[in-house]
Amino acid sequence: MISAAKRTALSAASFLSAMTLLGTPSFAIDGGSVAGRNRLSQATVGIGTLVAGSDRVGLSRCSGVLISRDLVLTAAHCVKDIPLAAAVVLYEGAKPVRPAIPVRSVRRYAVPASTSDLPAEYAGLLELSLDTAVLQLASPVRGHEPVRISRSSKPPPGLRLAGAGLSQEGVGVLKTAHLDPLLMTSTGLVIAKSRGSEVCRGDSGGPVVADGPGGPVLWRVASAVLTSRPPCGNILVIAPAAPNI
Repeated sequence: MISAAKRTALSAASFLSAMTLLGTPSFAIDGGSVAGRNRLSQATVGIGTLVAGSDRVGLSRCSGVLISRDLVLTAAHCVKDIPLAAAVVLYEGAKPVRPAIPVRSVRRYAVPASTSDLPAEYAGLLELSLDTAVLQLASPVRGHEPVRISRSSKPPPGLRLAGAGLSQEGVGVLKTAHLDPLLMTSTGLVIAKSRGSEVCRGDSGGPVVADGPGGPVLWRVASAVLTSRPPCGNILVIAPAAPNI
């Protein structure tokens, strides 16, 4: 962590460097498969945000997915506080590629004020159901194809999650995990179980896709892990991908 007194000394260049060089604990998909050179890995990104607390500046990381040349979809809680800076890292197969790309702006879904009148458990479900944000990049991405967004609410067969996680080198090795849907709430949330693997904190915002005839189709994004042993678990909450697109 960096003291508040040194905030003004932080530059965009030092932040982008920190995204790929800072040593951090490993919180990535445990098990699963190392991503190959395919359409899913080409579209998945690692996201770093620099956020100011009351007396600290912290660096957090999530996953996300390209939905156009200059737009990334992720979980809203990954950028819930106004970040001092944010950037994304692209992948070639399982490995991150430099340089990181700065984020120009963040658009989050606005949770209706009326949720304050709801019981806490229902308000929480609604907030998770709207847990998506769109990041606009400072420049369009070249050589990486965005994924198409499914408008279907019915869980398709063969769901997969891609997540960047974290590693000792900073941004993590990209991995994928198969998911089996368990139930869907009235607000559109889906509870799923990862097959033979565990999902971790750095995988938040990662794309949940199904394979279509033209390549992977984005169905939802990873929102939360339900576990008694944080930060990893095999029960995953996934939020609708398109409420604010």
